[in-house]
Parts: sequence; C-alpha cells; structure tokens
Amino acid sequence: MIIGYVPGGFDMLHVGHLNILRAARERCDRLVVGVATDESLERMKGRPPVIPLRERCELIASLRFVDAVVVDLDQDKRLAWNLQPFDVLFKGDDWEGTEKGARLEAELAEVGATVVYLPYTPSTSSTMLRRFLSAAEVEEEMQSAPPAHEATEAAQAGATVAATGVAQ
Repeated sequence: MIIGYVPGGFDMLHVGHLNILRAARERCDRLVVGVATDESLERMKGRPPVIPLRERCELIASLRFVDAVVVDLDQDKRLAWNLQPFDVLFKGDDWEGTEKGARLEAELAEVGATVVYLPYTPSTSSTMLRRFLSAAEVEEEMQSAPPAHEATEAAQAGATVAATGVAQ
C-alpha cells in the first residue's frame, strides 16, 4: 500500500488545489493531506490566511478522494512523517529544481520517503485570488467614496466643527 501526503495551506481552495490532490490520489492507495496551521502560514507567507485552519481542514476533508486530513505543524516535513508516516510526498512542479525542493528531497530521503512533483496550475493560485480581491476592494472603496471636491468640503466642515464646536 502506497501512502501519499500532500502538504499545503489550502487557503481559498481553488482548482489548482483540486488538480494536485486528484493527481496525487491517482498515484497512491491512501491520500493524507496536511493542512498548514495559521501560524505556520503567517511565518511562511508573511500574512495570515483568509480562511481559518478549522475551516480549511473541513473543506479538504469533504473531498471524496482525500482519505485523511492532519494538521501540518512545520515546514520540515520529517516532522509530518514522524506523526503520519507516508511513502511519497506530492508537491507542485514549481518546486522542482529549486533550493527548497532539493532540501525537501534530502530531508525526506532521510526517512525513506520520496518527493513526486505534479503539474502546477499556473492560471489560479491563492496569491492571485488575494490580489484580485484586494484590487476589487480598493476599486469598490474608490467608487463609494464621494468625489474629491465633496470630500474636501466635508473635511473643511469637520475641521470647522472641531475648531468651533458649531456645525455650519
């Protein structure tokens, strides 16, 4: 029996996540998914996830091709292996040939596991979704803000009230 492991943040679940998980499932008998903690994602990405850990775990657990979900505590996947031994760790091929990919391969070789790279979906990522949502939020705020001359008049009126205590 081949046990596969897919670690990830799975923040803002999207088709790229599904593609990796489906492809991993086709290559193993049992698929375990490690969902990164909020704290580890903040350390790795420099910002908190949009979706909290409990909800990300619930989303992944609801996928019929996932056999088990565990909380992934650290970037060092030997720790994950110690808690839930696996034969193969699946990662997007954007890691292949990189320093972090080589480090992952070396660490897992120490425990007898291998790394298999699967096609990364370049058209969608959590980072892209986050940028899109941030841009949409800025645009919405700009559209709902009063025109510049009205904002200036309102600010001047507010300054008059603040200075005199009397509304004009």
